[in-house]
Amino acid sequence: MKTKTGLSSQRVLEFYKELDKHNIENHALIIMRDGEVLFENYVYPYSADMPHTMFSVTKSIVSTAAGFAIDEGLISLDTKITDIFDEYLRCESDEWEGVTFRSVLTMQSNKEFSFTQDMTGNYVEMFMKAPFRKNDRGFLYSNNDAHVVAAAVQKRAGMNLVEYLTPRLFAPLGIDPPQWETNSIGECIGGTGCYLKLRDLAKICRCYADGGKWNGEQIIPEWWTKQATALQVKHENGKDNGYGYLFWINNGNFSMDGMFGQRVTYLSEYNTVMASFNACVNDGDFTKAFENILPKALTEECDESFDKELEIYLASKGEKPVACTFVPKIPTGKTFYLTHASDITAKLMFPASLIPRSLTSSFAKRPKSNLNEVSFDYADNVLVVRWKEEGDEVRINCGLDGTPRMSECSIKGYNYKIWAYAYNKDGKLNAVVKPINTLATQYIEFDFDVNKVSLSFTSNPCFVRFIKKNADQSAIVKKSGALQPTVLSVVEKVLKTTQLPMVFKIK
Repeated sequence: MKTKTGLSSQRVLEFYKELDKHNIENHALIIMRDGEVLFENYVYPYSADMPHTMFSVTKSIVSTAAGFAIDEGLISLDTKITDIFDEYLRCESDEWEGVTFRSVLTMQSNKEFSFTQDMTGNYVEMFMKAPFRKNDRGFLYSNNDAHVVAAAVQKRAGMNLVEYLTPRLFAPLGIDPPQWETNSIGECIGGTGCYLKLRDLAKICRCYADGGKWNGEQIIPEWWTKQATALQVKHENGKDNGYGYLFWINNGNFSMDGMFGQRVTYLSEYNTVMASFNACVNDGDFTKAFENILPKALTEECDESFDKELEIYLASKGEKPVACTFVPKIPTGKTFYLTHASDITAKLMFPASLIPRSLTSSFAKRPKSNLNEVSFDYADNVLVVRWKEEGDEVRINCGLDGTPRMSECSIKGYNYKIWAYAYNKDGKLNAVVKPINTLATQYIEFDFDVNKVSLSFTSNPCFVRFIKKNADQSAIVKKSGALQPTVLSVVEKVLKTTQLPMVFKIK
């Protein structure tokens, strides 16, 4: 924890306790005022030097690439999308005339989009073929619109977004070139998929707040920092909030937001950047705490007793690994294969893995099959788990002595840094598996037999709860023309079957 004067630790503590009340797992928080870090904290095992998945915060990084491209004359706000992507077949409509680079930057293409669609393939091709909406015209938050922005910049620049942004943004700000997920044709995804450190995002936000300057040097074009964070699309409620160019706008402040509680905000009244990584299903509970409690920390002082209380509280947070007091008999040197019944059950929602892939990977390269075989070994206080999935052979190490082990693996092109340990409970072996460059945790219970092993999974956040919440509540899904009854029917089935163990047997 890093704190400085001029910040109410009482309010910061209140913020954390409000997250606890709603079962929101905080990973990191930075408060930076006038360019000075007043507070910075990471919850173990997450750390300052580990990039973190940020989902739709990616869109604001794409906006930055668009600003550079326009400034360099590669494209303009009024360039027609059909002129950029004239090689694709497209739906017949007179409305194409109004679909410009500006309209996709502001989520106003008027093209149909659903978050339930399979986005594995070529996003631009899907966008061009998608019909125009007949109702609820205007702003519609869409990963496809954001990706068209990214694809347009990449096409005109002749390189991917990491290559394009490294000399222009990342290197000048001292940011390592990030991992960025790609689709089936190698494009960096525009709606999600970039991994950055929280400090990196705070720097970028601060750079926007300072008109594109960093340490006195002009990095981002000043005119773009003003336009991108200005209100371009006003919400229907009449307040001064809405959308800029892939930035959220609220009463003169701007934000980069991502699902499951990823948030970077600039508060103009206090000249302050607040940034946080979290893991939660209900973003609304996090947003209320972030917007209603944390700003008060900038206006109030507090006594030393709260400083100490906050310090004690933060020391109590984070994962507390426990040792395995005895290791159940593990059949080593054998390979267990997924049964047909378990294969069908697991695919009802999202293919199963020993890491929570439904939460760690975006849908850029959606997995199609379950892990299909698994084997075990242990030595030197480490449980070694090997499995095959999507054609990849994967291995993770789980510490048995109360000290987690780190492993690195790659599945379907996604790179994971796995932090894991195992312990015994009620005669069974349990493992805690955290891909710490993501936001999710997988809890696994192993039930071993001579010729069979059963695996039971629980993830945090719960992906099924997230899907059901969005299927129930999301006006976006309903407006998009998705088959709502079908979606809810599938979700209800999954809720009843998701706790069934996956069974593997020796052939």
